[in-house]
Amino acid sequence: MKTLVLWDIDGTLVLTGRAGVRALDRALADVCGRPGLLDGVAIAGRTDRAIITDALRAVNATAADGVFAEVRDRYCAYLSGEVHADTPHPKLVLPGVYAALDQLAPLEAAGSVAVGLLTGNFVRGAEIKLGYFDLWRRFRFGAFGDLHVDRRDLVPIAIAAAAEAGAGAFRPEQIVIVGDTPADVDCAHAHGAQAIAVATGTSSVEQLRATGAAAVVSDLSEWATAWRAVYPFRPNQ
Repeated sequence: MKTLVLWDIDGTLVLTGRAGVRALDRALADVCGRPGLLDGVAIAGRTDRAIITDALRAVNATAADGVFAEVRDRYCAYLSGEVHADTPHPKLVLPGVYAALDQLAPLEAAGSVAVGLLTGNFVRGAEIKLGYFDLWRRFRFGAFGDLHVDRRDLVPIAIAAAAEAGAGAFRPEQIVIVGDTPADVDCAHAHGAQAIAVATGTSSVEQLRATGAAAVVSDLSEWATAWRAVYPFRPNQ
């Protein structure tokens, strides 16, 4: 059965030296006139829209379309610079990513696998982050955090995006989501999909195992082991 493999970005494919946090802090300060609005706001595994919504509550504002669009656009403008900035925080393509994508490539060429993104990042933010590492070109389609607060709502969007890109029609149970947080696993399980969880973000191997992910690995250098756990697809029990 053909399988749709959907990748998270931050903490799964790359680390950007906290460029996104710095850029969003600056954008929120511009729009709201107050710095530090991300202090205390949970970020890992969430959509950009959800993060902005929570940050705006600190100034009793709502993510009305005009406000949200202004924050998003300023964020993306700042991100283009921040991703190139020197930083003491790690900035790299995570271990095993290139090899994992290379191993999927012949399966995709043969028509047995389709590869896309499922990320809380705005589409422009995803392009900037992955473009910096020359990874954006590896993905033909995806579901992004522009429209939805809840990560779970991105799965139907990813299915539609795959079809529009000519990758084929998929049912949720044909999907494997690769991510680094319990939210990624929850997103998969909410639709009857499988998850590969990788402990290269903020969650430990033990925390990820507790989610019931089909495979949990320390990093993607263990991709072959993780892939054997989900392909050919085995429906989540």
